[in-house]
Parts: sequence; C-alpha cells; structure tokens
Amino acid sequence: RFFEEILDELVENGCKGAPEAVQEKIASMACKSAVKGNQIIHAEEMKALLEQIFELENPYHCPHGRPTMISMSKTDLEKKFKRIV
Repeated sequence: RFFEEILDELVENGCKGAPEAVQEKIASMACKSAVKGNQIIHAEEMKALLEQIFELENPYHCPHGRPTMISMSKTDLEKKFKRIV
C-alpha cells in the first residue's frame, strides 16, 4: 500500500523532484505512526524506542523538523513542580 501511494504521488506530480516526494511521503507516514500524547505504551516499548532514537543521525527532531525531546535544567523542573519560586 505504501509503495502504491508513492507511485500515485509520482504519477500525479511527475518524476520531477521524485526523491523529495518519496522522502516527504516517508516522513509523513513516520509522523502519523509515531507515539501520540497520552498513548499508553509498555516499558519494553519505551526502552526500544529510546534505543532506536539514539541510533539516528539526528535524534532531536522528527523528519518534519519538530522536536522529539527537550532539555530542561533541574531548576526549570523544580519550578514546574513549584518546588522553588
């Protein structure tokens, strides 16, 4: 099905820019199948995802450029939980 979708898009848009069209389709499918907020996953799945993300060339952003993780200092974290003002 995935392959057919890529072929359909290439037929619609022509072969000009084909590598970019394929890459965009793959990026879109990756984002659609990503773990969403409030989605429950098991500890084993979390561990596997963390292992996989750090194998990537750029683990800090999704294929569309959105952040996959953020950095937060201990002070920032304590402020979020109102430990310090």
